[in-house]
Amino acid sequence: QKQKAFETFIATKKAELTTLQATLQKQEITVGEKNKLRSDSRSERDNTMAQLKADEVFFEDTKVSCKDVAIVWNERSRLRTEELQGILLAIKILSSDVSKEIFKRASTTFVQLQVSHQPVHSGSFRHVQTKQQIFMQLSKLASKYGIAALDQVSAAALSGSAFHKVITTINNMIVHIRKEEASDIAHRDR
Repeated sequence: QKQKAFETFIATKKAELTTLQATLQKQEITVGEKNKLRSDSRSERDNTMAQLKADEVFFEDTKVSCKDVAIVWNERSRLRTEELQGILLAIKILSSDVSKEIFKRASTTFVQLQVSHQPVHSGSFRHVQTKQQIFMQLSKLASKYGIAALDQVSAAALSGSAFHKVITTINNMIVHIRKEEASDIAHRDR
């Protein structure tokens, strides 16, 4: 009976040993998996931190770029507004009754008999303008903003060619500028 009890005890201990060895093996596998998971997590964290730094640099660069684009856009809008105001002023000058009368007289004769340095007054429009002054102002605007069409308008204004051609040219320029402005706005809003 002692022998049987001993064999039972040994069998129990062997079963326990087998169970403990299996548990040890599972724990070693679990520890290995945990170590691998920790290593992978550290690697992923390092990669994420590197990506975060790169994204922050990209974000700062984008902010600077956006500020630069906004400054350029504001300047372009300001110049476009000045350009339109100059064209509208030229139209107002060239379409005044006094200017029309001067151009009517100029089309019936080819010889300039005299030069008048008197101010031209027409309603609320009170600017002293001669063809030469208009030519100079339009030429300055053309060279300042690099607009060849404005040079053509100034030459037409100075040459005394048919007045309606000058107004037509200016109106065409306004249409063109408004199209450019719409295109710029569409480009900006993308």
